[in-house]
Amino acid sequence: MRKIYALLLFCLTTILSYGQMNERTLSDQAIVSVITCGTGDQLYSLFGHTAIRIYDPIERIDRVYNYGMFDFRAPNFYGKFVKGDLLYFATYDSYRDFVMNYMYDDRAVYEQVLNLTQQQKQKVFDELSTSLLEENKYYVYKFIDQNCTTKVVDILNKVIPTPVKVDVEGNTTTYRTILNSYLKSRYFEMLGINLIFGSKVNKESNLLFLPDKFMLGLAETKINNQPLVSETIDVFVPQNNKQGIWWDTMWFASVIALFFAVAVVNSFVRKTFLFLLGLLGLFFFGVAFYSLHSELLWNNSILLCSPLFLLLPFVKKEYTWRGKYNLAVIVSVLAFTVVNIVSQKLFVSLPLVLLTYFAVALEFQLINIVRVKKE
Repeated sequence: MRKIYALLLFCLTTILSYGQMNERTLSDQAIVSVITCGTGDQLYSLFGHTAIRIYDPIERIDRVYNYGMFDFRAPNFYGKFVKGDLLYFATYDSYRDFVMNYMYDDRAVYEQVLNLTQQQKQKVFDELSTSLLEENKYYVYKFIDQNCTTKVVDILNKVIPTPVKVDVEGNTTTYRTILNSYLKSRYFEMLGINLIFGSKVNKESNLLFLPDKFMLGLAETKINNQPLVSETIDVFVPQNNKQGIWWDTMWFASVIALFFAVAVVNSFVRKTFLFLLGLLGLFFFGVAFYSLHSELLWNNSILLCSPLFLLLPFVKKEYTWRGKYNLAVIVSVLAFTVVNIVSQKLFVSLPLVLLTYFAVALEFQLINIVRVKKE
């Protein structure tokens, strides 16, 4: 019985202390700041990270609230991520532990102290505390509309009378162009992202959805003619400049494309290449129906990676409709070029586009037809 009473007392104490934690009042020495972390080497860290810090020496609070947490051990993790129903969650860590983790990964950490009133600081703290409640802490991650940065932007915009400035340098073009600017030294990642993202990312940006753009927005925002940021602190700046990987470049991809251009002269290699492109197009087509990510919808990559290529092994030259099939494939690849003529998607995928044109020309003997007409 003593053990049961002790356990009940412990649970009651924990519940009461948790309730007090959520109802705590910040002192007049409290500081609210936004933390921006630099890019990393992993795919999920290529765009940086945003968090928010509450520091109160009187109340002995020094927490960094983080909205970018997810569980790799979640059942069907990759399937849920692609579908768009993977749950991210909010939590907090000590400031020291948070910064040490990013220093260990050699990622920059910047802190912007916000010029807020005492009432605004308390409101931010209350919003953060509420977001950690079990019924609020989980959210469905979205590439653009709902991520670690937008969650902090939303909380701050609830508190300040004027929203954080959005039209900052580098954030006034399309989402695709903005994303590509982070991937200049990671060509194959950039190619994959451009191929899988659909028409939504071709729209002009009207959100602060990336950490360093949010950092710029904070720096340029004024409330009642006073800067929103009172101080910017370089918490940690990496000493070593990260160099791009020599093979992860468009030049190397072009060399690979030239190699395959020679290889696809062989009929088996050519048909295999086009068949694999067709499978990729079928994947893009299926994801558009399966995924809840609006960024993956209306993806014209299926014009380049045409599912029509899947029929190649079964289409014989003597079939009467072979000519119509050839025309449909050619029109599909040409259409990809036309619809992306003003989009960075065409330039990024240019080695693949030219290789596909060459393979299609060989497969349908377009080169021979042109030669015969000249003669």
